[in-house]
Amino acid sequence: MIFLFSVGIFACQCDPTKIAENYIQSDFVANVTITKIYPNKENQQGYRADIKITKLFKGEPLKFIYVYGQSDNSTESSCDIYIPTDTKLIVYAEKNKDGNYGVGYCSGLLYLTENNLKKQQLELKILETFVEKKINFTSKIKYSEKGDFSKPNIIRELQNFKGIELENDFGFYEITFSSDLTIKSIVTISGFDDITDQKLIDIFKDTSWESYDNGVKDKVPENSKFIIGIHYYRSKKINSSFLSVFYL
Repeated sequence: MIFLFSVGIFACQCDPTKIAENYIQSDFVANVTITKIYPNKENQQGYRADIKITKLFKGEPLKFIYVYGQSDNSTESSCDIYIPTDTKLIVYAEKNKDGNYGVGYCSGLLYLTENNLKKQQLELKILETFVEKKINFTSKIKYSEKGDFSKPNIIRELQNFKGIELENDFGFYEITFSSDLTIKSIVTISGFDDITDQKLIDIFKDTSWESYDNGVKDKVPENSKFIIGIHYYRSKKINSSFLSVFYL
């Protein structure tokens, strides 16, 4: 989750959504209802919000979180958010240096409204899959595939799957790295079918990666793990079905 704060008329910008990355970087993931909010304390960037947990997916049960924004719905930054009481949403929260759990504009929050029922069902299904498969580790390491045109590139290679017919909406794959970011192993957490999964794993095996971890670049602890998600989008009207790393 990357926050790019801006001023003036510029909107807050976030990395493209990847639900697996949001999940593994978060310390707390749950379906919650906001029950009460408190005024910002002096010089405090966020405000406290009491929550009621409907379903806990990751982390320890919490009674409150902090929301980066203004409790009176004013705006000091384009990244400020306001979540009123009685709001139902899926929360991805990270523990900060003060020991509090915070959410912000780029945290991947999903508001549970009548306008996004299909996405709610899909996201809850994905989170239930992570719980079922016991995916509960947390990693703050930021991974990205290198832009090496001499090797397969995942986004580029996924174009070869255009028009594919699949039953499942997503596949998730766990990559284990050596300390120098060479790939040691890849396993399927929840896939599409044996043939498609193997094709995807073969693509992943030939990729090269870079990382950033609190000032340390391209070096990670031995056996560090990363989850990559592939999402299936069915054909609509004149548009063919396709696979994407992005959760649209």
